[in-house]
Amino acid sequence: MRPTVNFLFNLSANDVVCSNPAGDGNYTKLDSGDYIVWRDAQQNDGDLLSGASYPTIIPESGVLEAAKMFFVDNSLAVYKQIILAGTTAGGYGGGNNRYVCAAWFSGATVSIPYLEAYDSNEHATWGSKPLGDGNPANSCFKAICTTNGLPGSDTWTGTPLAGTDSRIALDTEAISTTKYVYWNIKQILSDWMISWPTSDWFNNDLVFAIHFTYA
Repeated sequence: MRPTVNFLFNLSANDVVCSNPAGDGNYTKLDSGDYIVWRDAQQNDGDLLSGASYPTIIPESGVLEAAKMFFVDNSLAVYKQIILAGTTAGGYGGGNNRYVCAAWFSGATVSIPYLEAYDSNEHATWGSKPLGDGNPANSCFKAICTTNGLPGSDTWTGTPLAGTDSRIALDTEAISTTKYVYWNIKQILSDWMISWPTSDWFNNDLVFAIHFTYA
């Protein structure tokens, strides 16, 4: 039987486990129409989607971690900051944090669950510019599994996400019973992105997915 999987995001400054698969005082469940996004430091928790938007800034040289990650609540039309996401390089709450993003499984899987990134909801390709433009190592998104421990550093490196070519296992073995798995994630911006067409940068079709098999 296919298990139910709920995505949840910790919107508090408390690095604690999730206590309810529907969300609790710290975590909010991803519902239809909700999504996550990265923004510049000027974007604040509670800002309305109808108000000013502050996209992440591409550095003139070198690399830069996006300052803030947000959960966008479609029903309320507001930005909600995921405070613990990313590393200290982002400058706004990231670091050696374990309980940031979560997925709750209602039952067992046959395979280890993997966090992956794709060009669209078809989960068929991962060659877009944000996912590395054919080179997974250049993906803008890097994640680290924290199900069984802390990242280990305030400036953790993480693994680039690009389809099945570059992904992270969310546990060391298949899920055997009801369980939460956890990860932290960040967006990395590089100076060579300046040459991208606007249509490539503002790509609304990208998706993060958890892939696994079940009996």
